[in-house]
Amino acid sequence: MPQESSSKPQTQQPDQSQQSQPAPQQPAPSPTQSPLEEAPTQTAPAADQNSPAIVDRIIFIGNRRIRSDTLKARIFSREGDPYNEETLRRDFQALWNTQFFEDVKLRVEDSPDGPNHKNIIFEVRERPVIRRIRYDGIHSISESDILDRFKERKVGLTVESSFDPTRIKKAEVVLKELLGEHGRQFATVTPQYERIASSNAVILVFKIQEGPKVKVGHIRFTGNHAFSDRKLIRAMRHDRPYSIPLYFWDIAVLSKTYDSEKLTEDIEVGIRGLYQDNGYFKVVVAPNGPILENYDTEGYKLGVPLTGRTHGKAVNITIPIEEGTRYKMGTLKIVSADPDKALSLKVEALKTVFPLKQGDIFSAAKVRKAIEDYGKAYGQYGFIDFTAEPEFDIDDATATVNLTLRFSEEKQYYVRRIDFTGNTTTRDKVIRRELLLDEGQLFNKRAWEISILRLNQLNYFERIEEDKAVEIKRNVKDGTVDLNLKLKEKGKQSIGLQGGVSGLAGTFIGLTYQTNNFLGLGETLTFSAQFGDLQRSFMFGFTEPYLFDRPISTGFTIFDSKYNFDQAKQEALLLGQSVSINPEFVQNYTQNSTGFTIFAQYPVKRLSFTRLSLTYGLTHTNIETFNEASTLLFEQLQFTSVAGPSALTGIVSSTITPSVSYNTIDNPQNPRKGKSYFYSLAVSGGPLGGNVNTVTNVFSYTQFRPVFKKRNVLGLHFTSAFTTGYGGKEVPPFSRFYMGGEQDLRGYDIRSISPVTFIPTETAQTFIFTDPTTLSATGTPLSRSFTVPILTYQATLPGGDLQTSGNIEYRIPIVGPVTVSLFLDGGTDGIVRTDALKLNPQGLTNLLQQFPGANVSGQLPIANGTNFRIRGSTGIEFGVQLPIVQAPFRIYYAYNLNRLHSEIISPPDYINPSELKLLEDTLPPEVYKTQVLPLLQEFSLNPGRLNYFEPKTTFRFTVGKTF
Repeated sequence: MPQESSSKPQTQQPDQSQQSQPAPQQPAPSPTQSPLEEAPTQTAPAADQNSPAIVDRIIFIGNRRIRSDTLKARIFSREGDPYNEETLRRDFQALWNTQFFEDVKLRVEDSPDGPNHKNIIFEVRERPVIRRIRYDGIHSISESDILDRFKERKVGLTVESSFDPTRIKKAEVVLKELLGEHGRQFATVTPQYERIASSNAVILVFKIQEGPKVKVGHIRFTGNHAFSDRKLIRAMRHDRPYSIPLYFWDIAVLSKTYDSEKLTEDIEVGIRGLYQDNGYFKVVVAPNGPILENYDTEGYKLGVPLTGRTHGKAVNITIPIEEGTRYKMGTLKIVSADPDKALSLKVEALKTVFPLKQGDIFSAAKVRKAIEDYGKAYGQYGFIDFTAEPEFDIDDATATVNLTLRFSEEKQYYVRRIDFTGNTTTRDKVIRRELLLDEGQLFNKRAWEISILRLNQLNYFERIEEDKAVEIKRNVKDGTVDLNLKLKEKGKQSIGLQGGVSGLAGTFIGLTYQTNNFLGLGETLTFSAQFGDLQRSFMFGFTEPYLFDRPISTGFTIFDSKYNFDQAKQEALLLGQSVSINPEFVQNYTQNSTGFTIFAQYPVKRLSFTRLSLTYGLTHTNIETFNEASTLLFEQLQFTSVAGPSALTGIVSSTITPSVSYNTIDNPQNPRKGKSYFYSLAVSGGPLGGNVNTVTNVFSYTQFRPVFKKRNVLGLHFTSAFTTGYGGKEVPPFSRFYMGGEQDLRGYDIRSISPVTFIPTETAQTFIFTDPTTLSATGTPLSRSFTVPILTYQATLPGGDLQTSGNIEYRIPIVGPVTVSLFLDGGTDGIVRTDALKLNPQGLTNLLQQFPGANVSGQLPIANGTNFRIRGSTGIEFGVQLPIVQAPFRIYYAYNLNRLHSEIISPPDYINPSELKLLEDTLPPEVYKTQVLPLLQEFSLNPGRLNYFEPKTTFRFTVGKTF
């Protein structure tokens, strides 16, 4: 009679219906239970005691996806082996443990091939395949969040995997944890399945009821005396509310979502860390866990009334604290972890850099920082596996902590080989010359970090992450390391067609070709042509970063530009903004410049971040003016010291500029950390030739710092410049400083910030009166006119000789190349050397001869409230770096602070008394007293006015970055 044994799950099995059913929980059979004993109808086979039974065949029934040969390899019995029930038990358990089947049956039958021959038959039912996984009812998290968490926790539940109740249960637990992290502490997760007809497959469905989101309520502390509740709450980074910090208290704005794991981190890292950093080494925080009190909440949707009521849950948290004694630093010992080996560095030198001295308040944070610094110090000498283990000996009697640091130096490593992968175009020597390490040298971890920074500054490759891009292979026996640097090159050539509306160029279209790694040797070749209604420019440049394989950077540029400096037109172009200043008084001229520059740079030390530079430039400029304000500014101001009016053509600037710079910014396009200093002294004219004598000083400072878990970036920028003339010549008006626009103060019009001055000029004013002594044919008096020379003052914006500006940006990456920035700009522009604004001698002499009684000075007066007026601008900016165009596009909104919004009145006009006397003597007395004199008095009492109305807000699209 056949013998049979089976193991069936005791829960409901999938059937052929489409109804959703709970996922089965399938227990494994007991390993001690014999499968042959499970069949109640089995009988022992008759056997010849002198002839043992033989396994004739092993048969599998019901397996579709899994081949029989694969299953035979998983069991211990083989055809032809002696029949053994113990081996069959092991076979049965082995098949069950494969997790391939939801049911396994074992039968033993007599074989017709001969006596004492047995056929072993395994009837199996394969587990169904999961064709699809659904998550019904999720709102707080996305499916991608779930899949990422499953991958992190190694759940192993995927589409096309076998239906495994163990994995489904693990997925249920992970889902609850994930929902709890998003405030859904009361969420329920119910796994169900739907059978797919005519196939051994199911659809797995997780029915989720998220429940209300749990917020953090009130946070209270008991037993705290050293620190206030406010300070302790501020130490809880995950659970403290979003608030506005004031001097004595915080104004809570929005509560955070409750998460038990984050609360544990806040207790251990935040609160306990705060106490231990201030000497309370034995502090006990929530020894039995925090006290939680759940309660129902009710409020408005989005916190706004009239939007409907919302119900939720919150939890009040009470944290008991036992502060204990405040400890001080005791003795410090630094010993080797290996008693048979002395330390490589001197112990006394190591102790001197330890941040705590005996008697100082003990700080666990300073101990951690010291251990980190020791690791960096040892890393410079090749001990890359160095570890330091602190041991604390607490003396309660004296309230001191005696610290012993056990240093395990491990092996000292040398560099055996440095390889590069991914540099398909860039030659190895271009990379090697940026490295501070050579093969055969002691491995210096700090030098390697600086090398990575230098490679990032080249901008030839995608951002190189030090801990990810380098593969370090240790040879412990020989004490050597092989470094393999994995690189990914950027496109070294770019051809971009650009167009749009820019503050500096107006409406423009441009073509740019650039290669920043020409022929893989690191040279930069640039050609650009740009056309716009305000600017036309051509530029060709070439840079050789390593001249004769030495770190001497050289290059040149050749340029030709035409710039229409029309402030009124610029402002009208900026998205329909109104003109803020009277067009009669703003500058309106065309500047044509042609020239070239050559430069050379050299590091102060080999592979140093400090570089010295020397630049020579020659520029030929012609000016064409289009309104009276610009004509007077160029013709009446003395800046070239030539006879007669100052020249508008043939302005030649021959300039040499030495400079020094220091730059550790990690990436020129998308910086995240580092700082830079720059100072230059440009000298024009004198022995260099040309007809412009100026000295210009420029200083700038920039710093970037990663914040908020190194996700966002805080950027700071400051610049200041001063220019002056020498040798009897002054700075040309077009070389003076004007502020405003996207390069300094984003909310103001381009180059519109300047002191206001008044230029005296002679005008001929015609007046009309009625002469009663002369009648027409009809007997009516005739109209007569006369012309009087009058000294008037023309308002103009000459620019400053000193400017200072600062910018603060908080940059937040959104997705890909898109970022949003909060910014604050501030600055001022003014005239320090007021004696530089002088009329040319010939013009001054002519005015004094024409108006001998006028108080005409060669020094131009400056309007009150316009010189060194501090202005500010704050707002939000959205930017995107387009990889094809290779240009940063941005849109920003700015609100202007301390703007100038007033009417500026020029000095009163002047009429020679001799002219008045002549009119009085030649005109009839009644005519002079009743008509002419009132006209002259009204004219002289109404001088020129300048409406200086700077915009309150600005919304603008531009191409470029402020810094």
